[in-house]
Amino acid sequence: MLYIMSKRNSKNKSNSKDFNYWANEGINLGQKGNISGAIKAFNKALELNPENVTIWVNLGIAYGRDGKTQQEIKAYREALKLDPKYLEVWVNLGVALEMSDDIDGAIEAYNKALELNPNDIDTWFNLGVALARIEDFEGAENAYSHALELNPDDAQAWINLGVIYIQAGDHEKAIEVNKKALELDSTDARAWYNLGLSYGQLDDVDSEIEAYNRALAIDPSIDLAWFNLAIALEKIEDFEELLMPIIKL
Repeated sequence: MLYIMSKRNSKNKSNSKDFNYWANEGINLGQKGNISGAIKAFNKALELNPENVTIWVNLGIAYGRDGKTQQEIKAYREALKLDPKYLEVWVNLGVALEMSDDIDGAIEAYNKALELNPNDIDTWFNLGVALARIEDFEGAENAYSHALELNPDDAQAWINLGVIYIQAGDHEKAIEVNKKALELDSTDARAWYNLGLSYGQLDDVDSEIEAYNRALAIDPSIDLAWFNLAIALEKIEDFEELLMPIIKL
């Protein structure tokens, strides 16, 4: 994420000059890849003006780039105290909370963001991922469906929705949505692999084998696809073909 330019503060000319120096120094250092220097500069700016939302956001971004997720979360929370309607910060907070395995907190942050903008595609997608992690499959299905209403050309959302249907045991729907994903991107090995899983559960062995073969032609590193393909070939007693995937394992 890009750093945000700070507004000038004219209340105190001396402090304003120092504040602007440290705020701009933080941005410049961050853009040059000196993240630790940017963090120091943003903290200096906040010593002079602790109520500047933009600097709290920039500090959070810098902490995130530095892999310091807890400090990132703290900075975003400070920004939201000052501006609770800052949509992008709620989204950033949700992502950071999810990275720290606070899934309930991430879901709350995503829902806050969606209250501010119910048409934010990425936030619906992120919410779906978070809900799936706590096995709220109905909620995840709803979130992905909202994302796809807003952007029906999102192959990844179709694939993730298919995973939800697989986990729920609805393999006919899983096949339907994975086919939609493949209409958008026929080279996605995950969609072909997931198709193979669903065809296998429905005992459509020929389609299962074809799907695993298509997945492996795209990405031969999917070990489970080789394993499942071997099992599928064994079902039809195709021992000649069976030897090849076993060698690949």
